[in-house]
Formats: sequence, structure tokens, C-alpha cells
Amino acid sequence: MEKTQNNNHKNIATGIHLLTFGKWLFPLGNFVLPILLWMVNSNKSPFIDRHGKQAVNFQLSITLYTVVLAFVGGGIIIGSIISGGPGLWEAMNHGSDWPFSESMGTFSTIVASGIICGTAILGLSILDLVCTIKAAIRAHDGNDYDYPITINFIPHFDEADVSKQQ
Repeated sequence: MEKTQNNNHKNIATGIHLLTFGKWLFPLGNFVLPILLWMVNSNKSPFIDRHGKQAVNFQLSITLYTVVLAFVGGGIIIGSIISGGPGLWEAMNHGSDWPFSESMGTFSTIVASGIICGTAILGLSILDLVCTIKAAIRAHDGNDYDYPITINFIPHFDEADVSKQQ
């Protein structure tokens, strides 16, 4: 009976990690699906609870980093266009040959911020994919997994921490 229950806990923890791919099915699927499975099963074992918290914390962290990068990159691009002044806006409105002919610095800033922030967001996406698969494999094997660059929005306590508090 213990072996079956343990395998069941491993499968649930694995499912929590894999359900973060729900973001490809509908918006916020990377939060809603794992949270539902985790909340329903979190009281069954500390193993499931820990994996659920790790998966949700990682998804929240990755989303936060992506939003910050998008705002920074977008802000730089918009700021560069605005700082180009009326001459740049006039050239863009009238469809001149090359609106940035007066200021290549503005163009360089726009391209550089797009490349840097876009590459960073792509890197976060790859990290998300690799770490989620790695976490699911570790959960299936019955091991814990700590995601990198994770902010612990939902704190998790190890059994050692709980015994120290008592």
C-alpha cells in the first residue's frame, strides 16, 4: 500500500510540474492548472506540497522577469522614439525613405534594446522549458528539485525547519 501511495504522490508532483505547460493552451494556464492540482492534493504529503510550491514560485518568478524585461525594452524603445523629436515623427508620418537618417543613435538604441531584451526573454523561455522538464523527471524519481532564479512568493518549510520551530 505504501509503495502505491508513494508512486501516486510522485505522479501528482510530476503532473504539477507538467501542467505548467498549460500556458500554451490558455492564458495563465501555467498558474491555474498546477495550482488546482496542488491545492487539491497538498495535504496528502509534504512531497506534493513542496513540489507544488516550487512549481508555482518558479512560474511566478519567470512571469515577473518577463514582464519587467518587456517593460524595460518597450520603455527604452518608446523613449527613444519620443526623444527623436518632431523631426523623427514627421519623417515617420510622411513615409520618407529612412526616418532615422537624422539620428542613427535613436535607431541603434531601438535595435539594441530589442535585441537585448528579446534575447533575455528567449533565454528565460528556454530556462523555463528545461527546468520544468528536469523538475518533472526529478519528481517522478521521488527527488526534490529547486528551480534556479526563483523568488519564494509561497514559502516552503522543510521538516528540519518545522522541528526547530517546535
